[in-house]
Parts: sequence; structure tokens; C-alpha cells
Amino acid sequence: MLEKQLQKHFNFPQFRSGQKEVVESIMAGKDVVALMPTGGGKSLCFQLPAIISEKVSIVISPLIALMQDQVDALNARGIPAVYINSSLDSDEMDERLWDIKKGKTKIVYIAPERFANRQFQKIFSELDVYLLAVDEAHCVSQWGHDFRPDYLSIKDYIPMLKNRPIVAAFTATATPEVKDDIIERLGLQDPDVYVRGFDRPNLKFFVRENLRKMERAKEALRIAKSIEGSGIVYAITRKETEQLAKFFKEEGIKAAAYHAGMTNERRSRIQNEFMENKFKVIVATIAFGMGVDKADIRFVIHVGMPASPEGYYQEAGRAGRDGEKSFCILLHSKSDASLHNFFIMSGKNEMISQGKSWEDTKKAIDIRYGRLNKMKEYVSHSSCRRKLLLEYFGDPAVKESAENCGGCDVCMDFKWAKYSDGEEEGGKVKTKSKPRKSKAKESMTIMETVKLYQQKYSAEKIAKARSLGISTIYNHLTQWYAEGGELEIENLVSKEQEKIISEAMDKKHGFQKLKEIKERVGDGISYEQIRLIWAKKKRGA
Repeated sequence: MLEKQLQKHFNFPQFRSGQKEVVESIMAGKDVVALMPTGGGKSLCFQLPAIISEKVSIVISPLIALMQDQVDALNARGIPAVYINSSLDSDEMDERLWDIKKGKTKIVYIAPERFANRQFQKIFSELDVYLLAVDEAHCVSQWGHDFRPDYLSIKDYIPMLKNRPIVAAFTATATPEVKDDIIERLGLQDPDVYVRGFDRPNLKFFVRENLRKMERAKEALRIAKSIEGSGIVYAITRKETEQLAKFFKEEGIKAAAYHAGMTNERRSRIQNEFMENKFKVIVATIAFGMGVDKADIRFVIHVGMPASPEGYYQEAGRAGRDGEKSFCILLHSKSDASLHNFFIMSGKNEMISQGKSWEDTKKAIDIRYGRLNKMKEYVSHSSCRRKLLLEYFGDPAVKESAENCGGCDVCMDFKWAKYSDGEEEGGKVKTKSKPRKSKAKESMTIMETVKLYQQKYSAEKIAKARSLGISTIYNHLTQWYAEGGELEIENLVSKEQEKIISEAMDKKHGFQKLKEIKERVGDGISYEQIRLIWAKKKRGA
């Protein structure tokens, strides 16, 4: 029954690891705590029960960008969902609240600070809410890495509702201390607790130790150039993001820096352009990521060791959310630990100045040092890195995991090349497998796009539903068409555009140089449309 609903609403033939158990608990009326990694499919675990239910459900999220992306994706699939946050003007707010009151909306995304609004409280106190899903639930815990005081009001808000709903808390990062805090501070009642999905076989993990600053920059550049598709490069400081982005651009890679020191408008523009594949690389601090719902990120490179396995796995897990092979590469320097020690001691002084007790301060500092030490162990580990992470997060899948995962540098016996006189000698991450006869037909992510196309979704609607850039959707359909799929070209490229493209190709005596053809056709025609006509000519259509 659940598989039929999954297929009906999301076009997925089966659940990912760990999803079905969480959905079943919610459907049985149980409170839930689900610890699932970034890219593990948390959203579906609360969206599917909400869709099946006849009542309204509320999703609490601290991230405006993520709310908007998930609501757009649900709407594209024909599911009535809205978000309520500070980005709306008063008329938009009133219209959405009216629709919610009249039962026209299935899922409502809200920011936690909205609970302080009296108008909001009055409307929702009259609703029969089925499910209250708390996303990024670690924000409720003082031991979490992203504590937010507004989350503390959620427990007080629940009794205001007409009937107590099912309460489900979701997070990608939680130690035992944080998990216990989530249960207490949200007032969960005998919850089912799941730690699932941390093993993501499509992700390949590599670490390179003890690089000097310039060596690290060159290595990040070389890796980014060697992997097809877009990626994120994480740096520890804002200054370093700017320096690396400049270095990448000077070396011919389309890149942009992203950090909290930029205006909201600029960050939003960069994020949107990255979604549309206008940049190959975003060089960012940890300010970038939460709320980024781009499924086809092919690599995440850390230029600097993160402070904890939680932070690392959350950031690295933004790669390969479409299930395709992707790379998580950590480039380490001896100075990384010293920098984190400085941050920890600064945090200690700040806690003391804010009046925290010595006992609470010491507990927080001990937790941070424990996480940092585990991160050091990951970097220097001489056996399977994947298994170390699964054991750290307590995922039961570790019991069935093989001794050799075949997907980390240790298990693959991968050897990095050495530097000579400051120049890199060519150690390469193997990113491409041998050509296959029908790559499109075998690719899960391409076929998901095709299924939506066959259901008469437009390319724009598919992009929204799948959290992918429109250019990626065009590339999926082009690859499928080139290998024999049936595609109505005229719906994607007009007859006039096709004529212009064909003439540009003919003038070049073939169509080998895409950039030159693009320069001939101008801005009104995209690279993706040129590739479609290219494929059509190859097929002789």
C-alpha cells in the first residue's frame, strides 16, 4: 500500500534504506525521532504520511530557502503546500492563512518564530493537525551545533492545538546528548527512535593529509577540473573562500564565493545561479548548504578539516542526492586542528561571559573536543573510513557492512601522487568508469526525469519537482533521446530555433565545437537546445 502511494505521488518504485520504517511509525500514530543523513530522504518520511492523511500537517523549518524549494517541488507534483515566513507581504500572508483555514492546503511549512504571532496561533488552534514535523530538530538542543532559541517555543505551542498531533523530529546530526535533548525539549511521548540511512554507497570518500596551503588549493582545483558536473568546496574561513574562488576563476573554472559576510540578496543570487549550473563550483563556509536542495552535486571538497563528524557528514552528504556516483574529498593541513582549538577556546570564553555555569561550559567544551578528536581519527584512519562513520552515528547497517566497502581510499588502496618542487605529479581520483552501451537507460536519475516527462510534465516543472537545474533536465532528456527515447523536440526547441541552430552547425561544416555554435546563435538559444538538435542530427531524425 505504501509503495503504491510512493509511486503515485513521487514516482519512486521503492523506499530508500530506513525510510519505510519511519513512515510506518508515523502512520501508526507514533511520535518519532529520525536521525538520517543529508541526502538520506528525510523529507519524504514526513511528506508522504502528510499527503496520505486527510488533515493538514505542519512542517517546522528554520530555513526560508529550503521551505521555498520543498514547497515548489510539492506543488510541481500537484500537492497543495505553502510556506509561511518573513519573506511574504501581508496580503500574501492573509491569502495563505485563509486557504489553510478553508482546508485548501495539505502541508504548511513555517519558521519557528511564527509561533509568537497571535493571529497565527488563533488560526492554528482551531485546526485539527495530523502531523507536526520538526526539521533540523538538533536546533532545539543546547548541545547541538546550531542551537536556536525559537525552537524552544515548539513544546509550548503543541498544547494550543485542537488535538495533539503526531510529533516527528528529523535531523542529520545528533549525538546521544542531542537526541535526548530533542525528546525532552519537544515533549515527545514514547517515541520510536531511528538511526538509519547513513550508508550511502554512491558516495566515495577520500582524504589527503598534511598539505601546505598552496598545495591544497592546487589539489582542490585539479580535482574539480577532473570531475564532470558541479560541486562545493568548503573552506574554514571567509577570507579563504574569497581567495580560492579567485584562484579557481583565474585558472578557468567558473566559481563564486559564498559566506555569511555577504548580503542576503547576494547569497540568494549566487545560490540560485548555482542551482541553474551557471557556476561549476561554489567555494563556501558552512553558511552554505543548509537549505541547498540541489540533487546533482557531483563532488564536495573540504579544504580544511571540519570540527566534527556531524558537520563533515552533513556537508559531504550534499553530494550525490540523486543516487549517482559522487565524491567527498577532505584535504587536510596540520594547522586545521590548531584553528579549531582556537574556536573552541573562544566559544568557552563566550559562554562564561554569557553567564553559563562552569559545569555546563565544561560539558559543552568536552563534547566539542570529543568531536574534534573523532575527526582527527577519521583523517588518519588506516581502515575503512565509511565503517568509522557508520559506527560513530550508530547506524545498525554497520553490522551488515563488509570489511572492505570498495568506496573509500583506504579500502580501494588508493595512492595519492607526491609533490615535487611544489608541483603536483598527477595522482588522480578515478571519476569515470568505462563507457556503457546505454548509460541513460541504466541511470536512475535520468529515468526519473523521463518518467515525469512521459506524464506530460514540462521541463520547468520537472526541475522544480526534482530539485534540479533546468539545464540538467534538458541534458537528461537529450541523453535519453540520443539513445533512442521518444522526445517531442518541438516542445523544447521551436522550429525557428532549430532552423537557426542547424544553419550555425552547417556553416561550421559539422558541429564539433559547441561554444562556437553558441556564439553564432546568440543568447536566445541555450547550450541545452543546441545539444538536442545535435542529437537529432546524429539520429538522422
